Amino acid sequence: MTVSGGFAGVNQEVTVRGDGTVRTTDKGRPAVHRTTAAQFTQLRTLLGDPALDDVPAFTTDLGSADRFQYALQFEGRTIMTDRSADEPALDRLIAALEKWLP
Repeated sequence: MTVSGGFAGVNQEVTVRGDGTVRTTDKGRPAVHRTTAAQFTQLRTLLGDPALDDVPAFTTDLGSADRFQYALQFEGRTIMTDRSADEPALDRLIAALEKWLP
């Protein structure tokens, strides 16, 4: 997941790997973290939520300004959102991934 935009010009990235490592980047500064078994299971469960299949690839409010833009890549697809649409499964996934960002 990449998070960008906002008034402050945020540019952050979080990548979850199959071995349970989480790689983050904030303003070009990389870090590597390790999930617990419970954290990894939670992320896998959120990524496997069938409700994500119904989330459109592009959900942004083109009339709003200074919102964060989220780009998520998983299961061979990309979703772009500013979280302006009501997508509970996507919001849960973003919230879990954001916990790894500084």
